[in-house]
Amino acid sequence: MGKRTVAGGGVVYKATAKGIKILLIHRPNYDDWSLPKGKLDPGESIRECALREVQEETGLTVHMGPFLGQTEYITPGGSDKDVHYWAMPYVNGSFKKNAEVDEATWLKPKKARELVTHKRDRAFLAGLPKRWWDLEPAAFLVRHGHAGDRTTWKGDDRVRPLTHRGALQSHHIAETLVDEGITRLVASPYTRCYQTLEPLGELLALEVERHPALAEDAKPKAAMALLDEIRHDRVALATHGGVIFEILQHLAKDGMRLTPPVSAKKGSVWVLKSLNGTVTRSKYLPPVG
Repeated sequence: MGKRTVAGGGVVYKATAKGIKILLIHRPNYDDWSLPKGKLDPGESIRECALREVQEETGLTVHMGPFLGQTEYITPGGSDKDVHYWAMPYVNGSFKKNAEVDEATWLKPKKARELVTHKRDRAFLAGLPKRWWDLEPAAFLVRHGHAGDRTTWKGDDRVRPLTHRGALQSHHIAETLVDEGITRLVASPYTRCYQTLEPLGELLALEVERHPALAEDAKPKAAMALLDEIRHDRVALATHGGVIFEILQHLAKDGMRLTPPVSAKKGSVWVLKSLNGTVTRSKYLPPVG
């Protein structure tokens, strides 16, 4: 058996007035049109590799979206190769010619399938779910992880950090939400909330914003205004138990279906899904650890 090579790549896409378009690159060394991808560096995860390779080969800034699948084939050198692909929404930048890629083009999905050189890429693109880029808006409402007991904490409660248990919970949250197509992370200014989203931010290459509307003493109206602001996006928000219950109460009054159990334990997540800008469904994900 030959050596197995693992690689990561992305289906980079953007919305235009004429519909969705995806990015293909031309590699002069192989004289082929393909999706941007590349092999892992030592100590690198496949996700990290995929994001790095796409940005190096294209010069574009992209977000990590959901995992789309993988292709498996034998290289001309006789080794088995697995390429894992993620959806990657375009953020900004323009293509930069480099040593590996001399040209890039944006095409509608059908045209992209026709242009790619290799049958495996054509089959992969053809096998993607219908409207794979069109994720419904959702808010992922995260209760911060364990942070000890406020009654024994000496000092400003706003800087009370996660405990070891809370840190483990934050990593589990990251693993749970990493492929949900989240493009923005927002946390209460309190340290324990910010820290809860940091592992997810590292995986998604996103900064965690601190927002006063999610603070423990914030007024419910402020939190609802923030939810209204992000109603067309997919955003993770880390906050406190009291804030979560206030949000759930307001949304239930507005007609959201509240799925039992109605709880908000530390390290838990409420998934709030929207239709036409209004939150209509909810699901509780209990904590692990």
